[in-house]
Amino acid sequence: MTTIANEVMKMREENKQKPTPQKSNVTKQRWFWPVIYASFSILLVAGVWGYSALTNSPKETGTSNLTASNNTDSATVETNATAESMKYPFKEALLKDAKVLQDYYDVEASEEAREGALLVFNQTFTTSDGISIAVKGESFDVLAALSGTVEEVKNDPFIGNEITISHPNGMTTKYSSVGEIDVKKGDKVDQGQKLGKAISNEFNPTAGTHLYFEVMQEGKHINPKSLLAF
Repeated sequence: MTTIANEVMKMREENKQKPTPQKSNVTKQRWFWPVIYASFSILLVAGVWGYSALTNSPKETGTSNLTASNNTDSATVETNATAESMKYPFKEALLKDAKVLQDYYDVEASEEAREGALLVFNQTFTTSDGISIAVKGESFDVLAALSGTVEEVKNDPFIGNEITISHPNGMTTKYSSVGEIDVKKGDKVDQGQKLGKAISNEFNPTAGTHLYFEVMQEGKHINPKSLLAF
């Protein structure tokens, strides 16, 4: 028993003499934990950024394609809207026989040209805001020079009836001395569509059967011959 007691006492003494384990010198350094926290923060931000880029990329591509498509459509519409140029208010097959009896009155034209652009009625002179077109003194189909909307149809035997059409490009065309009218106010007409037939009128009887054709840009008269080659 004495021997066993001595052994127990000896073991206790040995345990008391064993040194307590020391912490690692690295963990005791002042910079260790801040570095660990900073590294973790960088990895977290990188993960969030990568996830955001992965999920947003397809949406951005789709938006880009839609925008490009819309721009293309817009360009196509604008191109089609401005592609139409003015045509003769009669069939082009008649061009070789068509004659301008009276010109548009241009203050900058020669004296002779200005005299030829004066309309006379009851010994009163009136300047011409358009051109008087005849084809061998015979009646011919009057056609829309541009596509547009019929703004007014005026029945007046004195001037031979009148049709006014507005166009998307800001122009307005007017056709006078027209009979057998085929359109009415509010109608949409296509370029080259028949409007009626050229006739004679009391206001300008010397011209015989003819079409009096006027062109306005934003409400201001312009010379139709500047747009059509006669």
